[in-house]
Amino acid sequence: MNQNEILKIAAEAGAFWELSETPEKDLAFLMRVVERVAAYERDRCILMLERLYERSGEQYKQYLHAAKVLKGEI
Repeated sequence: MNQNEILKIAAEAGAFWELSETPEKDLAFLMRVVERVAAYERDRCILMLERLYERSGEQYKQYLHAAKVLKGEI
């Protein structure tokens, strides 16, 4: 993930912010950004595992299993 993608996710999570007088708001905003970045990275990993499975001629079922586990556990 590059800087532009992170900034896009941050903008979608609640636009850019300046430190507020309430740390709870800042923490809540940062948590939303972190959750979205983590979801983005998880989805990319799942896609990569599914593609590896497809490109292996569907021989390596551990790729598909790993993708299914990743979807369910995180």
